Amino acid sequence: MKANPSINLVISSVAIALALNSSSPAWAQQVPPPKSAADVPGTPVSTVMTPEYVETVGRMVYIWGWPLVNTANRAAAAAKLPEPGLIGGMVPMAHNRIAMLTSYISAGEHFVTCPNQDVVYGFGFFALDKEPIVFQVPDFGDRFWVYALWDARTEEFSEIGKQYGTKPGFYMVVGPNWSGNPPAVSPRWSALPRTW
Repeated sequence: MKANPSINLVISSVAIALALNSSSPAWAQQVPPPKSAADVPGTPVSTVMTPEYVETVGRMVYIWGWPLVNTANRAAAAAKLPEPGLIGGMVPMAHNRIAMLTSYISAGEHFVTCPNQDVVYGFGFFALDKEPIVFQVPDFGDRFWVYALWDARTEEFSEIGKQYGTKPGFYMVVGPNWSGNPPAVSPRWSALPRTW
């Protein structure tokens, strides 16, 4: 029998209300974050882990951990590429660059689930902890386009595209600890305005 989430919410609310109405005061204390994995306390010896609890923890680890592991494996594979290219002759891949298709994706492509057949794809992994990346947004005219930038958890953090009013030019993406100056404009970049 599956649990009803609304019943769990009501039971949780009742438990919280009882805890708040108890006669002895409860005090919360901030615990400092661990500085290393060794500082994380393990499960107390007397803890009984039911099969349901272990199953729930397993699901949570998979749901929250799988994107990180998948992305790390793909980034490690991309880092070994000698140059931007096509995986299996079909899917663009690059490390610290963007590899682009020059036409629509092949109908025989099986690397990506359900790709759109009316999209010209590009892809690349950026090691922003090593260096910033500069990429170009050409003038796409009236066509729809988007540069989707994702973090290791596959959360999109960019707003670069036609729907955002992004202008053609050069854009620089940096890691959180980067400090420095944008690179000088190359003569070959002069056809488009840069935007930092």
